[in-house]
Amino acid sequence: MKVWRYSLLLLVLTECTVKDKFTFFPDRVSEIPTRKIPSFVSEHLITTADAETIQSFYFQHHLEDQPPLLLYFHGNAGNLYHRFEPATKIFHMGYNVLLVSYRGYAKSSGKPTEQGIYNDGQAAVNYATTELGYTHKNIAILGRSLGSTVAVHIAQYQPFRCILLITPLTSGRDMAVAMGLGMLKFLAGNSYNSLEKINNLTAPILVIHGDRDEVVPYHMGQALFETYNGAKHMVTIKNGRHNDLAEINPTVYWDEIARFLNGPDLDTL
Repeated sequence: MKVWRYSLLLLVLTECTVKDKFTFFPDRVSEIPTRKIPSFVSEHLITTADAETIQSFYFQHHLEDQPPLLLYFHGNAGNLYHRFEPATKIFHMGYNVLLVSYRGYAKSSGKPTEQGIYNDGQAAVNYATTELGYTHKNIAILGRSLGSTVAVHIAQYQPFRCILLITPLTSGRDMAVAMGLGMLKFLAGNSYNSLEKINNLTAPILVIHGDRDEVVPYHMGQALFETYNGAKHMVTIKNGRHNDLAEINPTVYWDEIARFLNGPDLDTL
């Protein structure tokens, strides 16, 4: 996704329908043919508190003892079908995965807004606990880019297993400044303010960021990491840009995720 498009993402007052059209870039078309979806993946439709229907895919190990669940919130571009590969990698780390769409993306109903995608995230948590039978302590959350704002928002004051923030942003105002649009930062208001919310989390966090990120600057991941007062770890991908972290250094990227998700300390928290 082009940098100028992502900068518009945060120049938004979420109440304004016109601005929302410049904020999100939902893909309603791309999908994987049913015959190519792995047998361990099933489609689940989730109803939100404001009556939208959100598409999700459940990657499930059919084991006697249910493994932990990872809720996966993807970035702005594309849709959840484009995230099958990383979701499958995490599945093979021993987790079940609920890959979640947002309203207006893929087959989900509605139109995306800031509060709307937060509602979608909370609906996914509710579905995981009430319909799939997980406790908060047995749920990890992964948010990438825009999805990091959903992850931080819904994780506040909740005893989740752990939180992964990949190329996370601090706030809408910070994004406006970073993209050279500081004169317009007032338009962002207090939108997407993960920096303000981060210390409302109670779980261990892992931050992964590339030091050459051209979309969400590296210093944002650093700021979230340094601000958080809880258990934390940060991984810097040298020469990593916004969309190539797993390609630039796949060993570090995936090994650090596996190490964090399967750390012995998580089962004793």
